Amino acid sequence: MKRLGILGSTGSIGRQTLDVLGAKPGAYSLVGISAKRASDELLKQAIAFKPQLVSCQEEPSKDWLNALPKGTDFIKGPEGIQEIVRLSDTIMNAISGIDGILPTAWTLGGGKTLLAANKESLVCLGDLVRDCRTQIIPVDSEHNAIYQLFKLINIEEVSKIYITASGGPLKDLPRNLFSQVSPQQAIAHPNWRMGPKISVDSATLMNKGMELIEAINLFNLQLDIIDVVIHPQSVVHAVLELKNGAFLFHVSQTDMRIPIFNALFDSGNEVFPFQTKSIIDISPITFEKLDEEKFPSVGLCKWVAKMGGFYPALLVGADQAAVELFLSGKITFDSIHRLIKEVLEGLIPPPVSTPEDIVYIVELAFQTCIQLSKKIS
Repeated sequence: MKRLGILGSTGSIGRQTLDVLGAKPGAYSLVGISAKRASDELLKQAIAFKPQLVSCQEEPSKDWLNALPKGTDFIKGPEGIQEIVRLSDTIMNAISGIDGILPTAWTLGGGKTLLAANKESLVCLGDLVRDCRTQIIPVDSEHNAIYQLFKLINIEEVSKIYITASGGPLKDLPRNLFSQVSPQQAIAHPNWRMGPKISVDSATLMNKGMELIEAINLFNLQLDIIDVVIHPQSVVHAVLELKNGAFLFHVSQTDMRIPIFNALFDSGNEVFPFQTKSIIDISPITFEKLDEEKFPSVGLCKWVAKMGGFYPALLVGADQAAVELFLSGKITFDSIHRLIKEVLEGLIPPPVSTPEDIVYIVELAFQTCIQLSKKIS
């Protein structure tokens, strides 16, 4: 039985991973779970699944610790995550944001299988991801779709790869109204239920720009072979355009448990244990051209992909800060892109050689973005 650790178990991906495990008892031995806080949710997960180890970044109360099931130990902080990685064969990294960067490095450096749901680490750790890509099964619906399509066809037969974007909640809003967009509007994704940070990235389409960089790293692609297309229904997750004139679509309903299930059970022999929709239910399917003037984040990410080096880390740090500033009401929605661009144009950090160097650059970009925001707030 494979030993599984789930990092970020109380977030959206982490909770749905536990849903899948609950529907497939005995498929994995759950070694450990981690979260940022010692929440009631984390405690309930520990009681329900009885992992060997639980970790979080804060000190729990004595009552919380006493409520852990017999045989479940607690280790606080990064040491707890490192121990979960050490004890596991497979790690689901569902940590949100920049906190997931080092756990990805620890997982790959330890020779473990990574079920990759942390976007920021796949963007920042480009060299490591490319070197260790045989250890990685992507969990994002788009990259999991590409991963499955590449099981059917060779890259030499492909002329173009399309990652699909719903367009987010602001697809039909005029660009001149972006300055008036509230955090509530930005996180109201029409098709997916996600956390606030990824929801804002979906509204700016920064998530799609980053997904281009992720795909380049995960599948060792050239930038000119991959692009973004608007697909409002969110049921086609990736498209391969073949040299013979045909297209291959990967289609499924908007349920993140599907790519999670496919990552956990990569052999393809297991049956999805939840209700699915028919092809009629998920029709019609339409595509639209991306307006890069209205959503400039995609073009900015293409530039970052071309530049390489420390620029992906700058992008990730600046985006994290800008989104947090917007969610807290300190900047307007249309300032997010402007701030990120200013950080990318103004910062020249020292050379990158280790994952810790990359985290330093991410944090430098984060703090620089905070300082720059004070000029426009």
